[in-house]
Amino acid sequence: MPAVSVVIPVYNSEKYVEKCIQSVMAQTLPDLEIIIINDGSTDESGRILRELTQKDSRIVLLEQANQGVAAARNQGVEKATGKYITFVDGDDYLQEDYIELMYNLAEKETLDMVICGLTYVDEGGKELNRVVPGVYKRLENEEWTFRVSAVCSHLYRRELWKRYDVKFQSGERGEDMPISLFFAAICPRINTLPECGYYYVQHASSAIHNFKGLEKYSLPYKGLENTLTRVNKIGIQNSPEFYELFVMRIFATCLFQLAPGARWEKIRELCDYISCTVNMYFPAYWKNSKAKLNAKVDIPFTQKAAVKVLILLLKTKLLRPFGWLISKKK
Repeated sequence: MPAVSVVIPVYNSEKYVEKCIQSVMAQTLPDLEIIIINDGSTDESGRILRELTQKDSRIVLLEQANQGVAAARNQGVEKATGKYITFVDGDDYLQEDYIELMYNLAEKETLDMVICGLTYVDEGGKELNRVVPGVYKRLENEEWTFRVSAVCSHLYRRELWKRYDVKFQSGERGEDMPISLFFAAICPRINTLPECGYYYVQHASSAIHNFKGLEKYSLPYKGLENTLTRVNKIGIQNSPEFYELFVMRIFATCLFQLAPGARWEKIRELCDYISCTVNMYFPAYWKNSKAKLNAKVDIPFTQKAAVKVLILLLKTKLLRPFGWLISKKK
């Protein structure tokens, strides 16, 4: 059993993929299984990957017709055999001790999940921003489970993926969020690592730049519904209030950042989904002490305010009218 399986989905990343894979191959923790999924690339990515495979026996190269990052990650998870699993996107790269630091912490404290920070860089490697996780304390300070909600920059005990048959939902953008929500709820042993050795490359085709709007992409409705249903069945191992706050933060992001300017039909669908889901799973949402503006929760004030406004819109039944106001008018 390798110490860590590294799952790397690749699609048309010829400009970046060699640097990505080389950074994984150069990790100071050598006991790795490097699983690369070529998701039907039509550029030179496939050739580059085949050449790299010849240079390192730890690499397992899988080929599939283009099905999207969720399907690629699912195939990687299915093939993984490591004690732990982590994810790297094909256009990003790692600091050389990134995996070893997470692995050592997980082993020392017998953790189910490690949350690491990340560094945003441009295509030339210039640092744009750093996100350094603060202290995690179960039932008291759990906010970093959703402040860093991408599956990249996390290390997971792989046995949990198998036990709960965890899958990314294909066909939805933001497919990371339901997965992060699930593990934040069911992992009793979590800790943060105040390092930023994951380099998230920002370029024109980065997911973060192509997530806005509701016209082109489907939001993670099915993924969230699946997570909420499964967590209800399994039982929350950590703070129910932080879990609820995580969900409200996802909805606030969708409403205030992604929805403005979309057609009314799309925004109405989002508003109805939010109302139905919150009332079904969190019927006393307005009582959440972690959602108050003066709550001692380590999240930016803008996010606190967004959640608070969402709660007020739901409580006063003004969510749909607000949605109409921010919709695209013909």
